[in-house]
Amino acid sequence: MSLGERIRTLRRRRGLTVQGLATACGLSKGFISQVENGRTSPSLSTLVDLARVLSVSPAFLVANGNSAGTHVTRANGRGATSPRGASATLLSDLPQRSLDLYLVEIAPGGAIEGQPLDDSGEQAAHVLAGRVRVTSGSAQTDLGPGDTGHWSDCSGITVANLGAEPAKIVLAALCAAAMSASHGEG
Repeated sequence: MSLGERIRTLRRRRGLTVQGLATACGLSKGFISQVENGRTSPSLSTLVDLARVLSVSPAFLVANGNSAGTHVTRANGRGATSPRGASATLLSDLPQRSLDLYLVEIAPGGAIEGQPLDDSGEQAAHVLAGRVRVTSGSAQTDLGPGDTGHWSDCSGITVANLGAEPAKIVLAALCAAAMSASHGEG
């Protein structure tokens, strides 16, 4: 599927008109039409804006291949980051995705922050071990082992370890969201 076809398909799935997508991205209706019909290509910054409005990652828009079927990421094929006080491992490496799934381990006193998503995104966290406090906007929610929280207010969330032992959570974020970690106060 070409870039233009992928944008048209996503726009229609989200119930947007060409004018609606153009307005949301600060572009002209004619430009969106030209992109969808393969007559022009968007700049990188425009591609990022289109992905944000369509609630997908920019990589999803430009990736080659078919996203249908099952994709498996093997345990030895994952990349991990180890920022201060936490580690985040992307569990699924499929480039054509609008959902990122992370295994997050947070040291005592540490925290991890999901970068803000656009208003149509969502985030969810499932606690495997430890006690954490999730802050979304001004709301705080404490979760323990087996608890799951779901947030549609995607101004970004912060997950802080409340306990004296490492916390382990599975974090899902609709739209590709970069993860960064920082030391938090417990």
